[in-house]
Amino acid sequence: MPGRPMSQDQYPHRVARVRSLVAGEQDGALVEELVDLAVHNEDVWRYDGAAVRMAVEVLPPSRRHALILAVADRAAAGAPPVEVSSLLRWLARGLGPAALSWRAGRCLIDTTAASVTGLPDELRVLAEVAVRETGAVPPELLAVIRRSAMRFSDWATALQPWLDTAADPLNVGEAWAGTANAEVADRPLLVHALAAKGAHPAAGWARRAAAVAGELGAARCRTLIHRWFDLVPRPRTLRLRDDDRYDANEVLDPHNALALRGLLFLLTTVPPDPEDPAVVGRLAQHAAEKGPGHGPRSKVVAYAAVHTLERLGTVPALHELQRLRSGTNQPGFSGRLDVAIARRRAALRTSALIA
Repeated sequence: MPGRPMSQDQYPHRVARVRSLVAGEQDGALVEELVDLAVHNEDVWRYDGAAVRMAVEVLPPSRRHALILAVADRAAAGAPPVEVSSLLRWLARGLGPAALSWRAGRCLIDTTAASVTGLPDELRVLAEVAVRETGAVPPELLAVIRRSAMRFSDWATALQPWLDTAADPLNVGEAWAGTANAEVADRPLLVHALAAKGAHPAAGWARRAAAVAGELGAARCRTLIHRWFDLVPRPRTLRLRDDDRYDANEVLDPHNALALRGLLFLLTTVPPDPEDPAVVGRLAQHAAEKGPGHGPRSKVVAYAAVHTLERLGTVPALHELQRLRSGTNQPGFSGRLDVAIARRRAALRTSALIA
């Protein structure tokens, strides 16, 4: 963590106090000490923070369960509330579903929902607690499970049973996704969009996309896609905790980005509309903008938008490609724009000669 003073991570006298409180079963004072430490170390438990973890993690499940509830209550009572997400998660590490009440499980789910990803065993436990108590995995937890399965492919099999129970095709937390999930009658559009693979749509996928659009109505599909695209730049509706390297709230959800890619491809299978280039161009610009420590918000979406503008094949689409190129020097994005612009210019010249 750049610029973080070592004094925030080195506090041997406080490690000794935690060990003393643990040994003396003074859990009320232990709660106060842990929450105060979370203020001091900004809820980052490394170096001496790791020693604190090891001193507390050996406690029996019933005692750790009580600590989870007490720490959550004490942190929430602060003015302002104290950030204890990491503290709560390591307090619960290794606890099975049977050791967690619904109150503790709900608290941990709320904490985990603000994470980009999680550990598979911890996510499994929370999912089992939620299903036991409510019959379903909360959508905010499901979003973390999806992102975790995408980032860590080795975990995908272990997490797949929960993904198979998903009611909504998109992850909650983004304005456009919340709106699209609510359009239940148009669910086939999203499902097929998520089925797209690779940088270019496969012929079979494109044929099915045209059929889906025909079933729902091409005009309605275009209206929905335009509206959803225009909602993408809005702030997240469910904020994520900042990553050590970048602000996760400035990046497009990777699962939802796959749906946006498919919707961009799908736009090329319906009759063109004069507004298509501008709508796609705005989405491309937003997706290509770089965030500190991360790069583009979503290369997947930015590159798919370039492909779509090229496939639209109109003069306004070429102008949109040129506008995007004039505003960027990003190697990958600008290179794709250059290729698309050159091909479109050649195709339009050929069309003019034939005409």
